[in-house]
Amino acid sequence: MVRQDQTGSPGLESKDNHTHGTHTNPTIETLRTPPVKITPAPLFKRIAAGFLDSAIITALWLVVILLQQLNPSQFSPLNEAYLVLITFAYYFILEGLSASTVGKKILQLRVVDWNGDPCSFTSSLLRNVLRFMDWLPFLYLLGLAFVLTSKDRLRVGDRAARTIVTTAAKKDINPPPAPFLFH
Repeated sequence: MVRQDQTGSPGLESKDNHTHGTHTNPTIETLRTPPVKITPAPLFKRIAAGFLDSAIITALWLVVILLQQLNPSQFSPLNEAYLVLITFAYYFILEGLSASTVGKKILQLRVVDWNGDPCSFTSSLLRNVLRFMDWLPFLYLLGLAFVLTSKDRLRVGDRAARTIVTTAAKKDINPPPAPFLFH
């Protein structure tokens, strides 16, 4: 039964003419999507992105080495640690911020969690700490072996962080309108 209160707006009337103390189950509308099917990136694109990223990191390393040569009195064993830190920071920060590195972005690849969400900083940290294990014994041989033997092309870091490298979705030039949630 619907009644109008003194302001003229409709309200619900209970059978015993008071509304406090009654419990109703709220209805919450959500947007549901079907399960996400993530396809791994083509191997040749992933390798090409790796070469592009390696070229960028090599350029950064050369800058550090050049700076060492200009001021040799500042040389210390910690300088090699800077090279490792540059490599880690490059992958960790870029994948944590945008789910891709420069090489991946050029080749339209991105890193996503197994549920389809963009790579988080936590996932990026884990997958990139283990990147150095993928380098073993030399130039990503272990990582390449894992990628080639996995149906989803996962390296050690991807398995631990529960991430996958996939092709970036094409942007829709005519996206559907936003759903009307409040009615």
